[in-house]
Amino acid sequence: MHELDVLWNNSFRHTFDCCWRNSVKPIQFFCHSLPLSYLVDERQLTFFSKLQRNDNYVLRTLAHLLMVKYETLVLATKYGLSDIYCAESTFKELTSLSFVQKVQL
Repeated sequence: MHELDVLWNNSFRHTFDCCWRNSVKPIQFFCHSLPLSYLVDERQLTFFSKLQRNDNYVLRTLAHLLMVKYETLVLATKYGLSDIYCAESTFKELTSLSFVQKVQL
């Protein structure tokens, strides 16, 4: 994931002709774009949340087993969630808020 984040950041540096030593977080902030690791976290939480809310018992059981394997609940607590039974918009808001708090303008 770190290598993908570096590639993502380098694409911003190249696009905006930034110095390679500077952080691209402010650029990403003003472009309304999250770092790739945040996007992956957001989509993973959304995926497991949708599986958990599914009417199919087999899918819900599979979701529970996969959540334990991929430590999805640990990921949820990283963004201040006690569980993943939230709307998709909640995940987007929390990941964006977490990123905004880390941006140093």
